[in-house]
Amino acid sequence: MTVAFEIGPFSDTKEIWQKALKALGTDNKDGNKTIKRLSHNHVQIIESDQVNNPFGSTDFVPRKVIAEFISKNKENTVWVKR
Repeated sequence: MTVAFEIGPFSDTKEIWQKALKALGTDNKDGNKTIKRLSHNHVQIIESDQVNNPFGSTDFVPRKVIAEFISKNKENTVWVKR
């Protein structure tokens, strides 16, 4: 098991997002990546091809999961890439 990143026990989704992007070696300056929290210990980083969608967020915009991270301990402080 290779640890991708660690966070504090009461960290919010924003901190998970920042640490996950850093672990991937990327940023979100172009605004085409989002985080989807599937459960308390499972997140996906999703990238869309279309940055500015005039209809807001829809399921019709082409997207792909570029990474998934899961927590490997009860406190959700140690995250690994799935």
